[in-house]
Amino acid sequence: MPNPLPPSVAERLLLALLRDRPSSRFIIGDLREEFAERWAAGRIGATRWYWSEVVRVGLRLRLTQRSARRREPTGSPKGQTMRSELRMAGRVLWRRPVLSGAIIATVAMAIAATTVAFAVVNGVLLQPLPYREPDRLVAVWERNVSRNSDRNTVSPANFFAWKDELRSFDRLASFLEVSVAVSGDGEPEQVGAAQVSATYFDMVGAIPLVGRLYTTLEDVDGGPRVGVVSEGYWRRRFGADPGVVGKTITFNGRSLEIIGVLPSRYDFAPRFRFGSTGQRDVWIPPQFDAGARTWGGRYLQVVGRLAPGATIGRAQQEAAALAARLRPLYPERQEGWDIRIVPLHEEVVGDVRRTVLVVFGAVCCVLLVACSNVASLLLTRANERQPEMAVRAALGAGRGRLVRQLLVESALLAGLGGAAGLALASWGLGVLVALAPDLPRLTSIGLDPSVIGFALAAVLATALLFGLAPAVQTSGRQLAGWLTQRGASGRRQANRMRRALVGAQLALSFVLLVGAGLLIRSLINRLSVSVGFSMDGLLTAELSLIGTRSAAERANRFEQVVERVAAVPGLERVSAASIVPLSSDAQNTSFALADRPAPPVGQEPVADVRFVQHDYLETMGILLLEGRSLAAEDRADAPVHVLINESGAKVHWPGQSAVGKRIRMEWGDTLDAEVVGVVADVRLGGPDDRPATPTTLYWDHRQAGGPFNMVLVVRTRSAPEVIVPAIRSAVREVDPNLPLFNVRTMRNLLGLRVARARFTTVALGVFAALALILAALGLYGVMASATQQREREIGIRMALGADRPSVVGMVLREGAAVVAPFLVLGAVGAIALSRLLGTLVFGVSPADPLTFAAVALLLGASGFLACWLPARRASRVDPMVAIRAE
Repeated sequence: MPNPLPPSVAERLLLALLRDRPSSRFIIGDLREEFAERWAAGRIGATRWYWSEVVRVGLRLRLTQRSARRREPTGSPKGQTMRSELRMAGRVLWRRPVLSGAIIATVAMAIAATTVAFAVVNGVLLQPLPYREPDRLVAVWERNVSRNSDRNTVSPANFFAWKDELRSFDRLASFLEVSVAVSGDGEPEQVGAAQVSATYFDMVGAIPLVGRLYTTLEDVDGGPRVGVVSEGYWRRRFGADPGVVGKTITFNGRSLEIIGVLPSRYDFAPRFRFGSTGQRDVWIPPQFDAGARTWGGRYLQVVGRLAPGATIGRAQQEAAALAARLRPLYPERQEGWDIRIVPLHEEVVGDVRRTVLVVFGAVCCVLLVACSNVASLLLTRANERQPEMAVRAALGAGRGRLVRQLLVESALLAGLGGAAGLALASWGLGVLVALAPDLPRLTSIGLDPSVIGFALAAVLATALLFGLAPAVQTSGRQLAGWLTQRGASGRRQANRMRRALVGAQLALSFVLLVGAGLLIRSLINRLSVSVGFSMDGLLTAELSLIGTRSAAERANRFEQVVERVAAVPGLERVSAASIVPLSSDAQNTSFALADRPAPPVGQEPVADVRFVQHDYLETMGILLLEGRSLAAEDRADAPVHVLINESGAKVHWPGQSAVGKRIRMEWGDTLDAEVVGVVADVRLGGPDDRPATPTTLYWDHRQAGGPFNMVLVVRTRSAPEVIVPAIRSAVREVDPNLPLFNVRTMRNLLGLRVARARFTTVALGVFAALALILAALGLYGVMASATQQREREIGIRMALGADRPSVVGMVLREGAAVVAPFLVLGAVGAIALSRLLGTLVFGVSPADPLTFAAVALLLGASGFLACWLPARRASRVDPMVAIRAE
């Protein structure tokens, strides 16, 4: 049927009625587009409708000339063209609400996920620290060269030597985190305290919310007992009362005057915590005495600010030269030790960088899959609109106009999806902050201008990604011959493009599924690995006696607490230890073997030291492999005994029994002990523990000088949480000012140790599943469209004798031709991703063949189902109906 173009006399009539106004051509353009759509849809009377519309519009404008002049469109022709295209795009999208809604929802979810992921990357990795001159702030560590240990805490003597000698630093400040008991002005509680040099506040540019900060005049031995509370503690305990300044609290049995409130932004997360509550509530000056300049052990963290013009490289060279000068002067403590300087931002971020980047990369892959899926849908829609585009081209619309119109439609879809995505992202960020594991800098994550700018850029890129292919395809040269050639070549080109897009989705899905599979297997391995003790019914609760009583008094008080708690009904066993497994703490120190010559200075063996009550092994369920356990008779005045773990015994006495050997350790007074037992190894740091030393020593706390912090270990017959109030009451009966803190079950501790791994696994698994669903739907759409276009061919084949199994096989072979090559491409990409996962995997090879095979089978099964459904439908085509319909 030839194109019944409306007579040009109608257009000339309309132009005459409008007196050749500039707006006339836009009105005519709209009428032409509407006519093209009606004619392409096969609606009867399109030409008659066009005539009537021309006459109606012309007469209405002629008879109401003054009103029409006031309502005449204003602005430049380009602006009027854009408004016309936007109206047209809105009209087109409104006519297909289901398709438009599906595309908008897909884009919204992809943009929301990408925006949330970038907000995390921006807040954690990209944003500078909220301090003054953050690029000049560094963390300074001691480095054990012989053991290749890069981050060791610092001795006070070295800290003072660095302050006096290193000119590359403008400021240096020490940082020690402890937990303390606070009483007065409310219920007693255990809080986290930070003993921080006064220079720290000037270093980061801290400005108090209320009151003032302590100065170097107060940070001296014998200085006044003053302190600063954190913003969170001020609001929680004092109700944000400005009158908190001048109040006095009892701090480990000693009075402390509050002089100010420190905003939370000036706190940073240190790498180590010794007996900490996990937060810093009170900031106090360390007030080192004169003896600190001589030694004092390694327990400080040090932060510094580089001098103007100094670089980390220059500071590192100067520090190395100072360490070399100190070695011959103090060989017993400096031999084998060096200094390491790292940017403070890197220290705060820690090892979370790889996790954040892996999740962000997975989200970007999902965005690409979503764009490919939407592009595939629009290609299907574009193929249906070929008649409309052909009529528009025949009416004089240029290729640029057609491409622009289709891109405007894509931009409108992307804009609506992006707006919904930003709304979802604002909600998702709140959920993420509430549920995220121990991610640093959580308070920096939000929808700031950079994140919103990224979201807008993602919307623009999305519009181009899924809009360009349909626009180019629909506006190609084949439009000119569509009316006579029925668009066969255009459909073939569109099918090729859709298959390429679906193949890309399958390849990306393969990559994500392999990554998710490796992480799932790693998480299962972490949760199922033996930690060396029984976790069922095990509860832990921390106590602290820092700053009070003598060593003998502390040991006696802990014994009293254990005895009183053991009398609580429903408990099987009660004990205590300085540090329990699965916590983030460690106490590493060097020791000597009495039957061996002393090794070179700096190469002494190192052990993880645990001070325990005598029945600790039985309470924890740790196996005794040889000898005996510690006993109640191992009191402070008895011969000193020690237990060693199996790995440590094999390292130091291979092929021999460790029982009866002697160990000497400098801890307060020198501890010279006999090994009386060998115990099974325990994963002290977590399921994937990679300890710095294989040796663990267990000392009776009464013989080791009475540690300040102890952790109650309680094994219950029922649910551990039920017994907590009774345990608190028992502790208060011994000491009303001795609060419990960090009360957790051992299962909770295990959950905390694998929280980051679980978060990464769940995130990557969700994104991989979403990509798989989108890819399967895309493949189904491609195969369904292809079989629908070939209904006449399939009908002829069946009329000539082809049976249903052969038709199904033909369609499945075509689907396999789409799936197989891209699965190979996806496997190559998955191998590259598995190498990037690195330390995120545990107990499984990054190139695990079982994971790759399982993912290939899963994708193959999904592809088979997506192809089988159209194949089954095609096999039921009635040959006569298909031929007559064509």
